Amino acid sequence: MRPLTLVLLAAALAACSHATPPAPARTTLSAQPAPPPLSPAQLAARQTLLSADSTLSLAASKSLHDAIANGATSDVVMLMPTLARIGTRDSVLAALDSLNAKTVRTLGWRAIRAELSADGTRGYSYGYGRRVAHSDTLTSVVPIQYLSFWRKEAGAWKLVAWLISAGGADAPSTAPALCANPSAPAYSASHDSTAVATARTADLDFSALSVKSGAGPAFAEFVAQDGASIGTGASEITCGRDAVAKALTPLGPGALTWAPRVADAAPSGDLAYTSGDAIIKDGKDVSYSNYLTVWKRQADGSWRVVADGGNSSPKPADLSH
Repeated sequence: MRPLTLVLLAAALAACSHATPPAPARTTLSAQPAPPPLSPAQLAARQTLLSADSTLSLAASKSLHDAIANGATSDVVMLMPTLARIGTRDSVLAALDSLNAKTVRTLGWRAIRAELSADGTRGYSYGYGRRVAHSDTLTSVVPIQYLSFWRKEAGAWKLVAWLISAGGADAPSTAPALCANPSAPAYSASHDSTAVATARTADLDFSALSVKSGAGPAFAEFVAQDGASIGTGASEITCGRDAVAKALTPLGPGALTWAPRVADAAPSGDLAYTSGDAIIKDGKDVSYSNYLTVWKRQADGSWRVVADGGNSSPKPADLSH
């Protein structure tokens, strides 16, 4: 899905750009109060996720295979540019081994934001990095942006969904101001067995609004005030509901639609991810992508997007249009 659509349609939508798309059809929100600060315990818990993220980066800079083998769940989902979504750790490892048979790839990155669920069992992180590819005759370095969703298993953070997407040169060292300080969880349940289903429903409602009203209004409705768009190809991750919606405004009614295929959520019911397939239409031209979206539940029980990214992909075998 979503941020990469402007990259995919750059030729078809020559009048559009990340810098100067038409203004979204919505009223600019008034200034919002600063989010309540995290407690010392919450800050310490978040630091454990940041440490896990850093440890995985170090491992991936040496061996991407070993990083996934030791740092991912058995049901991990991986989204890489131009490839179909890969599910399960064994499938991801097989795909990496196939890619590395010709060109050895390593990754390294740094997180600029991380956030945990109320019960401390799920989390996400995103940031900037680089992919290094070594062949017999050439070494190439490509900037990336990434989005990770994590699950705590046996006391250790494990990667459960991972998006690697296009980045830009000269990425900043910190998060944009609006995304720098995630707020404390506003919703929590003792055990919400419906969280996965309601997150899926929110994703479908999100897509339905994109079909009806266009991507800009849909993102303006479903993205959180501090939501981010990862993988646009720009140097800086797009941060804030207004900026994210503005970038997607050129995609009118029916141009962008999607459906979730996999999802996971914290038992506390406040943090979830969905991942699926998207169709991008421009007249007779059709493109496909896979996406990863992280959702945070609001105090009123509604789900809002705190991070979203996508990659170009082949047409899914079971996707009709």
